[in-house]
Amino acid sequence: MINKNVFSKTKNRLIKINIAVVVAFLIIFSIFIYSYFKGLTYSNIDKNLKAELENITMQLNNRSIFYPIVLKDPSNMVYVYEGNRIRYYTENGYFNELLPRPKNNKNDTFFTYTENGYTFRELNIDIGKYKIQIIRNIDSERNSLKQLIFVFIIGVLVAVIITYFVALYLTKKALIPIETAWNNQAKFVQDASHELRTPIAIVSSKLESLLKHPDSTISDEVESIADAMKETRRIKKMISDLLSLSKEDSTNDIIKENVDINIMIDEISKNYADIAEIQEKEFHTNIKLKNKKIFTDKNKLRQLLLIFIDNSFKYTKSGDSISISAYEQNNDIIIYIKDTGMGIKKEDIDYIFDRFFRSNSIRHKDIDGSGIGLSIAKMIAINLGITITVDSKENEYTYFKLIIPR
Repeated sequence: MINKNVFSKTKNRLIKINIAVVVAFLIIFSIFIYSYFKGLTYSNIDKNLKAELENITMQLNNRSIFYPIVLKDPSNMVYVYEGNRIRYYTENGYFNELLPRPKNNKNDTFFTYTENGYTFRELNIDIGKYKIQIIRNIDSERNSLKQLIFVFIIGVLVAVIITYFVALYLTKKALIPIETAWNNQAKFVQDASHELRTPIAIVSSKLESLLKHPDSTISDEVESIADAMKETRRIKKMISDLLSLSKEDSTNDIIKENVDINIMIDEISKNYADIAEIQEKEFHTNIKLKNKKIFTDKNKLRQLLLIFIDNSFKYTKSGDSISISAYEQNNDIIIYIKDTGMGIKKEDIDYIFDRFFRSNSIRHKDIDGSGIGLSIAKMIAINLGITITVDSKENEYTYFKLIIPR
């Protein structure tokens, strides 16, 4: 029923949006974490170099004769210059060919540089007549940061894969109501078109018949005119029901007031008493309510009751009985509308509230109806918070139970 291309495009678009949002979040989060750990790593290195500087400064101040300096951290490399002449440097193995030489003319600064594939962090500072150069190889720290970047990349890729499947599942779940609504709308249009096609075809054929016999009098064509008028009333009723259904489905305009259930049922009963007598059917009420007042929408509740009572009259024959009973249960009012008519097939009970649904047995009996009435009743019940249950046995009985919260 639904346009598959539109649905597929919408699903793919939602999946892409979900993945883009997750990837953007993970990238921002990864950049933040990487920046934090990078700053923390360099901060710890700088603290180590400063601590080494304090250690060297104390040794320079406390000795008149320059003795070999004892380093606080053996992994540091220290070079002490007096003027342009080097006075002390640490043995540093494979770094001898690269160092020492100042890499920056600025004092009291930390900076990083790369030499022959090695990366160093350096501090230059002047202490009296000495220029001190403290250097630390930071290849291990940089490798750790590179590993962190690699972990983030792997994590983002894994997250994209997981997000794709999660987004696929959630998108399908999210689109189910949309697809259902779309299919229901398409089915509604098809069913309405189908239901309207028959009466319109009958009216059209009757009018064509009149045109083919221009000399006929009204008396001669009274049967055709009567059939056309009957189908016209049917179309009018169907359009009215469609408008009511659309109104109940799209709005929730409830005007609540205190309603006397007893008075409402009595008024309805008086209207149907004469119809029951003409159709030779039994019709009676049984109201057992101590507190007859409820707070609800009077017009909608009345319309709801009329739909069920009208159906009871429509699907019963002469000699059948129709009854309305009401009683209290806890803080609810229970109303039963029961008849001994043709009943509903067991397999049809689950579908009677669907729009335009009519049992095949009903269609074959040529009973007027569009299959919209119970759909309207369902929407009214939802808007009023009323629960409807139904029980029926074919060719024996049907009763609808309305649970109305007080």
